Amino acid sequence: MLQPVQTFLSSAYDLAEEGYENFLKKPLFLLGDHGKKVGGLFLGLPRRQAIAVYGGLLWVVPIAMVTQFESLYMVRLGLSETEVGVYKALMNIVGLAGFFIGGYVADFWGRHKAIVLFDSISWGGYCLSLAFASGKWWCVSAMFFMALVSASVPAYYGLLSEGITSRKRTVVFTVLQIVNQAPFALFFPLLGGLWVDHSGFFPANHQMYGLFTALVGVGVFLRWRLLPESKAYEKPPASWFHGLREGVGQYRRALGGFLKKTACKELLFCAFLNDWILNVWAIYASLYYVNHLGLRDSNLSVIQQGSTYVGILILFVLIPNLTQKFMTRILGLDHLFGIAALLILLLNGGGGSNPLLVCLISAGLGAVGNALHNSITVSTWMNIVQEKERAKVVAACMALIKVGLVTGSLGALLYGKVSPFSLLWLMIGLRILGFVLLRRVSSKLELNKKRQRG
Repeated sequence: MLQPVQTFLSSAYDLAEEGYENFLKKPLFLLGDHGKKVGGLFLGLPRRQAIAVYGGLLWVVPIAMVTQFESLYMVRLGLSETEVGVYKALMNIVGLAGFFIGGYVADFWGRHKAIVLFDSISWGGYCLSLAFASGKWWCVSAMFFMALVSASVPAYYGLLSEGITSRKRTVVFTVLQIVNQAPFALFFPLLGGLWVDHSGFFPANHQMYGLFTALVGVGVFLRWRLLPESKAYEKPPASWFHGLREGVGQYRRALGGFLKKTACKELLFCAFLNDWILNVWAIYASLYYVNHLGLRDSNLSVIQQGSTYVGILILFVLIPNLTQKFMTRILGLDHLFGIAALLILLLNGGGGSNPLLVCLISAGLGAVGNALHNSITVSTWMNIVQEKERAKVVAACMALIKVGLVTGSLGALLYGKVSPFSLLWLMIGLRILGFVLLRRVSSKLELNKKRQRG
């Protein structure tokens, strides 16, 4: 039972030694070899991946301003704290359909066309709904369109992973995180907070979502014009009926083959646990900070800003110095940081005299865990999947995760009907389970490599 912990402690010791060599003995690493290494990450992306990643800035800039206010915005428009979670959980059914449709369309139309089509519908509808929102049903409409973002995920992940080596995929997902956090680091969250302070909560949100709509339009147009066409792996079906039947069969075969590979079942279940926790906490973090810890509305942007800098620090300083082998050895570290982030909140249940500091520490620990998860765990998953089957495997796996995410309504009931503390304890339990499973994944992958070498 203690084997996963002992193995992890051994890996943590090696990590400390490596950190000492890289960061304490080389205090000017950002100006020397490390700086060149980080710069090479950005300059070395192939054209297809570079356009997809850097074009996403047009989405992330407005997201950085509005995301911390979304749940408060919806609750103040008429949704109860329970409803905002239950509706989002139910919309995972829409997301489930989106994954299958998106993966199927990505293969027959090409990833380029699929991304443009589904981004226009999902992001466009979401932004417009909240820009004109005047009641709870506008919010439900926005949730519906946001759920449809899943339709573009298979094409987007497939495009990011297309035609590059395993190591390069780790680079791509790391750069994607850095780019996605850049607007947060450049004080756009604080701009959102100042906007709310200056214009008032509702006018500011309407205006920010209006800007969001305009930037999405520009981004979709640029992706349509600049992204190279992706190769379609299949021929169009003779009819929609035959195409649907064949598509279901392809998903079943692709998922079945994936789950037979070493450690894939554990990785899939860990992906579900992580997504469930992140989805539920994304809904309730701002409500918990404001309503239970006494944080000011505008200080939500400070939390967002601070956690962003922590995540970027990890991405710049730690990830580029880790080898693929070492990444496998520290699988599960993200869950330990997630546990610490939640325990900080439980130990300061009333917020104390300085709720801003409590929230900053918790969000910072969570940001470390998220950075490790998205660079290490996700790239480990992508490296196991073959190129041709990647879109279908991602679609099928994400669809299964979406089915499970319908249980997000449990989080809504715990928070809105029972106690926010019950939800935090549940998430801690799931983090512990995720840690144990990822340690098993690490052991299996290392054993598999030894067998291949032998």
